[in-house]
Amino acid sequence: MNEMTELEHFRSAVPSPTPDALTAQETRLLNALATVPAPRPRSRGRFVFAGLVATAALAAAVVLGPMLVGQDSGPTAYANSAIDIELRGDEYVATIKDPFADHALYTEAFQAMGLNVALDLRPASPTKVGQIFRLGFDGTTREDRIGGGLEPEGCTPGRPGCALTVTVSKGFSGKGVIYLGRQAKPGEAYQNNADARRKGESLEGYDPNGRTVAEVLAETSRRGLEVTFQIIEPSPDGNGFSASPQAQSAKVGDHWIVWAAEPSRQGAVRLLVSEKRVAKNPVYGD
Repeated sequence: MNEMTELEHFRSAVPSPTPDALTAQETRLLNALATVPAPRPRSRGRFVFAGLVATAALAAAVVLGPMLVGQDSGPTAYANSAIDIELRGDEYVATIKDPFADHALYTEAFQAMGLNVALDLRPASPTKVGQIFRLGFDGTTREDRIGGGLEPEGCTPGRPGCALTVTVSKGFSGKGVIYLGRQAKPGEAYQNNADARRKGESLEGYDPNGRTVAEVLAETSRRGLEVTFQIIEPSPDGNGFSASPQAQSAKVGDHWIVWAAEPSRQGAVRLLVSEKRVAKNPVYGD
């Protein structure tokens, strides 16, 4: 399970394809956290965590709705139809039961545990499912920790017994919005950036970087992939690039150079290209 331990690592490491939309939603969610009341406990005293009670009791919990369990010092577990959260040692572990649920159900659960955290699941390419690709926080400290992953680690998303998880350190302060990658529905555009060469992605086993567009198109055609282009302008010093705000496929010639390939949705890739070859890959710096 990957964990971020420094506050500066909380900021978005990978920009979303739609940053303005995400930033607007992030602000809305952060503002809303202060006004969402936490569900009240059904009773007081010590309880047995819902995950350890008999199957019949679990079935009843599904029928009756959300369940809050805990002790006099505070709640230790909460469950509703979308998410389970339990305190394990010095961190809360949230297990996503329904990655397509209304996000308000996730917020409800974190609020019930005394955490001002909102969780927003976004469609991601296969190797990015379960990874946090953007975070927005206010009022946090260096001791506050957030993590995301799959449980059990290394499992295949979508298969029985494989769940998305989020961890939040006990005593987490401030407010936070977590954007976590989930499996995409058919036709959904991915909202993360990934390397299409990686194992499990659409160009696994093939390296398009530094090849001509004609060469790469021959391979994508062989694999039955749709292609879009993102025109980039390498920096004069070879470190980084600027990108055109929109795809301009009509301008791209067969002799142009491909510097990176990113999965854009199931069965489709986006090629980052420039008209001229440069000495160093402007995307990966090699």
